[in-house]
Amino acid sequence: MANIPAQGLTIGGLFVGLAIPTLYCSRWAVQYLKSKKSPDKQEAVGLGVGILYGGLATMCTGGLIGFGAGVITWLGNGAGSLTMWGLTGGNTTLDARSTTVTLTGEGNLILLLLTVVIIGAWRALGKKMQEMAKRGIVSGILLGLSATLGGAVAAFIIPAVNNWGAQIVGSIA
Repeated sequence: MANIPAQGLTIGGLFVGLAIPTLYCSRWAVQYLKSKKSPDKQEAVGLGVGILYGGLATMCTGGLIGFGAGVITWLGNGAGSLTMWGLTGGNTTLDARSTTVTLTGEGNLILLLLTVVIIGAWRALGKKMQEMAKRGIVSGILLGLSATLGGAVAAFIIPAVNNWGAQIVGSIA
């Protein structure tokens, strides 16, 4: 299987990754200001969980999950660069960030178990939560290579996930 590595994020891809949560947070803020009702918790949880899973999936460099993250990054970079170029005329193909931190085999075990949890729980999620989780995964994959979310994922989450996976393998194998 060909692999499209998710190792580089352009400014256009960063735009798409930031635009998704920005769009929904602004909608929720206006909704709160108009009606004093907080946003639907299912939507917020779905978006947040999707962003976290997408950020973790970005650090998977091979297989179907890595390929999917690479395709989403490639499409996000292209769509965002085209949008920014069309609306602002600026150069958006500059790399905003890339990372070399990846999951180990043990870390991939944890990612795969989390994938099984998401697949198993998918039908139980409401339609709103499913839609927001999809959007969150796209945003998380794109932001997973950014300096903020990607830096936090690379510095704290990836080592923790790799160590957790090593502990599971070490205690079972």
